[in-house]
Amino acid sequence: MGLLDAILGRTKPVEANLDRLFGLPGARITLEASEDLVPTGQAGVCFKPSAGQAFDATEREITAMLGSGGGAGASAKLDERADQYGYRWVVVGAPDFDTLVTQAHFVNSTLRDNGYGPQLLCSVFAFAPASPPASGKPSGDATTYLVYLFKRGTFYPFVPTGHERRDNEAELRLKTVLGDDLSIEGDLDRWFPLWELPVS
Repeated sequence: MGLLDAILGRTKPVEANLDRLFGLPGARITLEASEDLVPTGQAGVCFKPSAGQAFDATEREITAMLGSGGGAGASAKLDERADQYGYRWVVVGAPDFDTLVTQAHFVNSTLRDNGYGPQLLCSVFAFAPASPPASGKPSGDATTYLVYLFKRGTFYPFVPTGHERRDNEAELRLKTVLGDDLSIEGDLDRWFPLWELPVS
């Protein structure tokens, strides 16, 4: 950051660091120990394609590499979807969480290397209670998400509880719980709600 930026109060954006995704296995242990949350085996990478930008070739490359175990494990499962807002999701799945994180890193890297870096928005990792609620009935969505903001290089927790409702108290608690494992986004205004996620 230059002197003029410092005087005017401007800050340099945090550069994306995909290697921060590899802090997630430690966060998984913390979540299980302190919150009784375990990975669901799914993650999603979200991007906004430019008008007319063809995704087919990149999708074939990702599918071929995941299918052959190219750096992401032979057990990889891939699904590409569009949501109601016009964003596209590459949803990956694996029973082993370390493999899942490697897959998400690979998908992000492949999209970035194929010119989608400016359109990459976030990656989402889903967690669910390891034990059913005492009442036997699920509470709200019952899924907690860790969201990685590509352009910020930071994470935040997202805890939906129903139709366009979220548990802010639980999210702030998780901010503290995960502070030693992940680079948590400090600007709460950037903790965007992600309704109707294709990741479960």
